[in-house]
Amino acid sequence: MGTQRKIRNEEYEVLAYPKLNHVRASIVHIINRNTHVHRALELGLVLEGDAIVRVDERIFPIQKGSLFFFNANEPHQIQASSQAGIKVAYLQVASSFCSEYLSCFRNLELQENDLTGTLPPQYLDELTRLMVQALTDYMAEDSVLYALRCVCSICQLYSRLLTVAPYRQMTEAAYLARNKKMARLSRITEYIDNNYSEKITLEQLAKQEGVTTTYLSHFIHDHLHMTFQEYVSSVRFERALKLLRDTSMCMTDVSVVSGFSDVKYLSRMLENHFGMSAQESCRQLRRETPLQQAEQEQTFASEELGRSWLAAFWREYNQ
Repeated sequence: MGTQRKIRNEEYEVLAYPKLNHVRASIVHIINRNTHVHRALELGLVLEGDAIVRVDERIFPIQKGSLFFFNANEPHQIQASSQAGIKVAYLQVASSFCSEYLSCFRNLELQENDLTGTLPPQYLDELTRLMVQALTDYMAEDSVLYALRCVCSICQLYSRLLTVAPYRQMTEAAYLARNKKMARLSRITEYIDNNYSEKITLEQLAKQEGVTTTYLSHFIHDHLHMTFQEYVSSVRFERALKLLRDTSMCMTDVSVVSGFSDVKYLSRMLENHFGMSAQESCRQLRRETPLQQAEQEQTFASEELGRSWLAAFWREYNQ
């Protein structure tokens, strides 16, 4: 079993495959999932709630029953529409899955992320049923035939998906070029995550990457959809929110620890984010329950809880 390395809220996910080689299924409660990338193909099914998804410059809504897809190394973000969050079932498949028989997985790129918004209802219903079956098989108790059942249901799901959804095969050169770009994005977000409390400049990062500041500025904006300084501020703000929720530190100390040079800047961000004074924002944060605190970003459900969420969705889906 591997581990999942956290880089700024897992901006570059290093996936573990604890139950089945090349495949991972999980059910997650999300409030906000910042822009991030991973090497696996990712199929998602919304079990409850609604949210907005951003993939590069494309934005689309998802809600209960929605199916959506992220290609490997494709930056994406999910923002729930309310603090109640959204429950999503994911099936993540590495490009090495069944590589002896499915060489297309290495360079596969679906041309539509919003499957619910682009596929006919009959196809969506079929894919939903196959997705639930694959998730159910993955979360089943281990047995002699466990791996075989999982592989069969996943292959059936992808066979149907690639029959009804438009996709293309990237050239090897394009595949390697995209991997190189995402490795750079990973290094940048990791550096910011590890150094947010200190002074960070675009010039520093450009020198480390061996590129010009102009190139790096455009690179960050193209992939994170915000300027370098906006991104650094967002990292610091998230750290400040956690400190304000989880500790009794005063605003001035939180500002310093989070890397803000002026407590007034943090106060303005709190006012803009919550629509109330900084002091009232702090009181509101500290009134939240421990569960709310734990689930501010993304929380993975236990397998037992995940099975119950999936079963509840499936009962209602079939009514």
